Amino acid sequence: MFKKASDFYKSLTFADFIRKVIFYLCGQLSFKLYRKLKAAYYFKNSEIKLGSNVKIHGLCYNVSVGKNVSFYDNSLFEFGPKSHLVIGDECVLSYGVLIAVNDKVTIGYHVQIGEYTSVRDTTHRHDDIDKPMKFAGDVSTPIAIGNDVWIGRGCIIQPGTIIENGVVIGANSVVKGTLVKNGIYAGSPAKLLKMRTQDGV
Repeated sequence: MFKKASDFYKSLTFADFIRKVIFYLCGQLSFKLYRKLKAAYYFKNSEIKLGSNVKIHGLCYNVSVGKNVSFYDNSLFEFGPKSHLVIGDECVLSYGVLIAVNDKVTIGYHVQIGEYTSVRDTTHRHDDIDKPMKFAGDVSTPIAIGNDVWIGRGCIIQPGTIIENGVVIGANSVVKGTLVKNGIYAGSPAKLLKMRTQDGV
């Protein structure tokens, strides 16, 4: 038995050190390979930067993801049998973002989506009061997000939403309808606060 921790470390040989380095490197390489294979299988693009614990439910056959795209840790994707997902180049989905697609979600170029935001193109029907809503079925309407859009933390992007190019959406906003180009929106429901200007005022 070792009386002190220092006695244990002194007992390690150079061979032990090499074994530890090889073990670490093999773990890192296999983890990176796993992420590349996962990205290729689900998104047809092995170059996506997948964070840890990215979860995908279902398989989207009609999917296109551009270059230099990042899905941060704990992102979640839900796909139905007829899902269509398009994500352009240089996009970032931050921690815990949910993308749920039954019909179609299109995300343009240079889009930033803040952590824990939900983008969902489907909701429950509620127009039949003779049965519980959970048995009433779903209704889906495509979502289109333009280029150079910044969506803040914790937003809800509802079915049928169209977000035009250059829009900024404040944190915790509930978004429905058409958001016009270069507008700054916030609130629940999200309202136009002002337009972006060159000097930021």
